[in-house]
Amino acid sequence: MTSPKPIRSKIIMFLATAMLLLAYAPANADQTDPKLDKLFAALQTSLSNASASSLEREIWAIWTRYPDDQAINRQMDRAIKMMNAGRLDDAEAMFSAIISRKPAFAEAWNKRATVRFFRGDDAGSANDILQVIKLEPRHFGALSGLGMIKVREGDLQGALQAYRAAQRINPFLPNIEVIIDRLGQRLKGRAL
Repeated sequence: MTSPKPIRSKIIMFLATAMLLLAYAPANADQTDPKLDKLFAALQTSLSNASASSLEREIWAIWTRYPDDQAINRQMDRAIKMMNAGRLDDAEAMFSAIISRKPAFAEAWNKRATVRFFRGDDAGSANDILQVIKLEPRHFGALSGLGMIKVREGDLQGALQAYRAAQRINPFLPNIEVIIDRLGQRLKGRAL
């Protein structure tokens, strides 16, 4: 039989290791919220635009909040207001500051990509979108944004791929079928 002392030291060692791992484990960030899986599954099987719209709002609400960090959430709110008011330089600077503090926060990358798109910085926007997709492959907003960049660049095939990917995730995106159809028609016209 083993003495209690070695067992107790093993338990203490295990608990110390577990506490260290927990201390360095990232908190559930926006895109890792377990509720998202159910929301995306429901979005795929939604029977109405109204239901899909409600699910989309829930998804965006989760994506836009960073759990357990109210300072980051206040910064996000301010940066979004700046973006909506057309203060793009200020908004980009604030989203960049958020990204430097929380590089795993996909929605901060997405919002900066949006600002960069508005500013005509397609390369910067596309780079941010790639980071968003790495962090949250289901980000239909980022994929749609990539589609817009590809259209602006004249890469209709790339745009079509991006929009189709967004549609597979969210079949209720506004006008997505029309956009895909028009891109398909334009590509057929080029092939003639």
